Amino acid sequence: MWFPRRGVISPRIQGCREARALALCATASLGWRLLVPVALPFQSLSQERLVTGRPRQQRALCAMAADGGKSELRKHYFGDVYKEGRYEPLHPELFENPHENVRRWLAPTFLSAATAEHPNFKDVLREETPGVFSFDLLSSEFCDLLLEEVDHAQKTAREALDRPNGMNRYGVVLNQLGLEPLITVIQQEYLMPLMASLFPLESQECQDHHTFIVRYKADEDIGLDMHEDDSDVTLNACLGKDFEGATLSFCGLVTDDNHRKMQYTYKHEKGRAVIHLGRHRHGADNIQSGERVNFILWSVSETYRNSEAYRLHRLRSSHAETPDPICLSYTHDRDYTKYLPKPTKAEALSRGVIMEVVERRLDMYQRPVLDLARPIEEINSVPSVCLFMEGLPPPRQSELFQILLQIASEVHKDVGCVEGQVPPIIFFIAVQSSGAVPQVREMSGAMSSPSLVILDVDAEKRYRLDSKEDLDGTAIRNFVAAFRKGELKAEPIGSPTAQNEDADPQKSSEEARPGCTLL
Repeated sequence: MWFPRRGVISPRIQGCREARALALCATASLGWRLLVPVALPFQSLSQERLVTGRPRQQRALCAMAADGGKSELRKHYFGDVYKEGRYEPLHPELFENPHENVRRWLAPTFLSAATAEHPNFKDVLREETPGVFSFDLLSSEFCDLLLEEVDHAQKTAREALDRPNGMNRYGVVLNQLGLEPLITVIQQEYLMPLMASLFPLESQECQDHHTFIVRYKADEDIGLDMHEDDSDVTLNACLGKDFEGATLSFCGLVTDDNHRKMQYTYKHEKGRAVIHLGRHRHGADNIQSGERVNFILWSVSETYRNSEAYRLHRLRSSHAETPDPICLSYTHDRDYTKYLPKPTKAEALSRGVIMEVVERRLDMYQRPVLDLARPIEEINSVPSVCLFMEGLPPPRQSELFQILLQIASEVHKDVGCVEGQVPPIIFFIAVQSSGAVPQVREMSGAMSSPSLVILDVDAEKRYRLDSKEDLDGTAIRNFVAAFRKGELKAEPIGSPTAQNEDADPQKSSEEARPGCTLL
């Protein structure tokens, strides 16, 4: 019997490296966007690597590098229970002599193409849809051996093994089991020429991988919510067993306007692999009967991840088309309930929904006022009332916060907020000049504290309350009401503003005490 794995929280984590996708500010090609991490639908070890205010992507410290004892940072590292003497394998040949053994476990057509003097995969590849390719990769013998080994590991070393990612509850991390040497040979000696021919940018100098097993079965994980992978290139090979359904649906690339439009449904075949970019949105359709087990290899290129192209490739299109229902993700799409009914918790968990992400997002939507230092992604798409009060004495900050809290509550009640959806107008408060506050202040043209601005990033407009006015409850309430009635005059974001020599919010915020916690 397979048991659900525990979450990926381990004392082995010794280091971290920030891996954020940042929206670019004031560029001719993209327009004004906030320089804040964009929440994208990633199936990842840290579960939501790119969500505003979330922990940085975790990296683990490899014990020793293979080239003579140098320590090196690894993106995905879980240890090795085989090397540690905590696992007795059923099939030792999977763990020994990988260079010699692997050749008999690869499909002959793929092996011939990969080992040719000039590798040519034209005759072995089938383009399923743009950006998605399939080919025969693994022999039936290898599929059966690996399935037996994984079943054996579940019975004998279950407590030593971690959950493969934040979505799949049932599975095994093959690298942790001790199969990393074998998989590294497959990746570096045989798959690299293929990846270089299909995805040269994303696979360049690819030296790392995270490889694991996933399983879909009735009463366990029956499918997988739409997502993108925490990989640069993903390979997904079916090991068996007998099953009906459990197809793989592809939508678009996250950067495209059609990233939530249905593109193609792929049907798995034993030993055959499908390869695609990690940022290609996809999801596992519900299994109808039987059991499907797959081998997943996430390839990671540090060179690509340190490039400007990587940052651009992690930006979600701001002009996305109306989604097809099958392409919606309850974990990651904040407008899910606008198009589909809210699933029950049992339904959500059976499809790998990360409930803590959903619950945290819903909690944020219920708060009348949010922290501008850590804005939610919707600040880029929803009109946002921003009250800047950095550097003010704590009693004055508390007074203004209470005023804004009351007004925000009144407005949200009046507009009739829908459960599970972001309000049509958001309220933010800036207490200190940290996080996103300096950039939002610059975009808003706010030169003093306190200042009140309504920012409409999507329309590239802003509305400023004259800072010379006495900022009290009446002034704030009237300003917001005038905006809702369409009575305010807009300025283009980025238009020049008169300098206010009497106020230096940056300086005053440095002198200010932290004050009370407002949110």
